[in-house]
Amino acid sequence: MKTKSILTGKVQFIVTTFIFTLILILREYYSGGVITHYLLAREDLPGFSNWWGLLTVPLLTILTLYIKSRLTKGKIFKINESQFLTRLLGGFVFGAMASLLWEFNLEHILRYFILLPIVIAVFKPVHFPEYLLGFVLGMLFSFGGVLPNIIGTVLLIMCFVVNKLVQIVKNLIV
Repeated sequence: MKTKSILTGKVQFIVTTFIFTLILILREYYSGGVITHYLLAREDLPGFSNWWGLLTVPLLTILTLYIKSRLTKGKIFKINESQFLTRLLGGFVFGAMASLLWEFNLEHILRYFILLPIVIAVFKPVHFPEYLLGFVLGMLFSFGGVLPNIIGTVLLIMCFVVNKLVQIVKNLIV
């Protein structure tokens, strides 16, 4: 019996992320209401309801799988299932740890912990979309689907810039 991989079972993976998001939002709904998060935690700035996660998380999943399929079909990058899962799990663990720091009121640690991917980007590329998807899935419990997308995208761009600058400097030196 042959099992399907995540990259070939795309629809099932997208549906799974949707159901995961739906379960967390329904938990919020029946526990007193769906939370709205405000930018910079200020109510005078725009707010995002966690209901938007039902749209943003599946769209991010579709985008991640689309990018991976385009890159592997075009032979730009050679990606295998274990690399994809390792990156997804790494992003999930990082996002879950950030959520736990927030839930346990350890914001003073979180403000430095959230910059860890930028430090790692000096040594290793961490700007792949599966890291972002894992990060968002790991933060769904505490922050819904919109805020982690915004924060994660900014982190991803910063990691990309840092990694490319390090590569340019390394090529100039060598």
